[in-house]
Amino acid sequence: MMVYLFWLIVTLIIYISVVLLKKRYPNAWLNPIVVCPIALILLLWLTHTDYLVYHSATQPITFFLGPVEIALVIPLYKYLSVLKRHFFQVITGVLVGTVAGVFIVIWVANFFDLSPSTVVSLAPKSTTAPMAMSVSQFIGGYPELTAIFAMMTALIGMMIGPPLISWLGIKNKVVKGLAMGTAASMVGAVKAAQWGELEGAMGVLGMTLVAIIMPIIAGLLFVYL
Repeated sequence: MMVYLFWLIVTLIIYISVVLLKKRYPNAWLNPIVVCPIALILLLWLTHTDYLVYHSATQPITFFLGPVEIALVIPLYKYLSVLKRHFFQVITGVLVGTVAGVFIVIWVANFFDLSPSTVVSLAPKSTTAPMAMSVSQFIGGYPELTAIFAMMTALIGMMIGPPLISWLGIKNKVVKGLAMGTAASMVGAVKAAQWGELEGAMGVLGMTLVAIIMPIIAGLLFVYL
């Protein structure tokens, strides 16, 4: 019991410390999503702690992730009128972005002559990790590998998305939020929420639409591949 409590407290301390550090030294590489997993993995390795022990210890944190994700939908309901006004543009933008992301990664993977299983593991990387893993398993990929790709995609999108949006001169809040949610899933939606409530709502919408569209694309990929 004490071991579980120890790892729970250590996880919270590391997260809070990194958040405070990032506030003092604003830097994309100091993002808790990047630093915390690295610090925890290193600590687990140094203490020779089995991951199953850590997983059990942090179940309370995992449990509250569900309600937090649901809470992100509240601003979306508030801005439902915006979705109705831009419905066609939103659906088209997310659909094109999702399809383009899938086929570009397939093309790159084939260019480097990766195995078919690796290709299909890469394909659904742009949606949430649980959905990506389910899609990967359905089309014959490696779910564990897909989870890693999904996390890497989200982190890269979170780091290069904001500067890219700024460089392109995009000011529209709806576009900014959708872009982050579509490209970087939950991580992108959370980043968009830091810009404003509307951006966060659109980020959640983009993430949700990708999760809906991806299984449909997966079905087509299953036939194609």
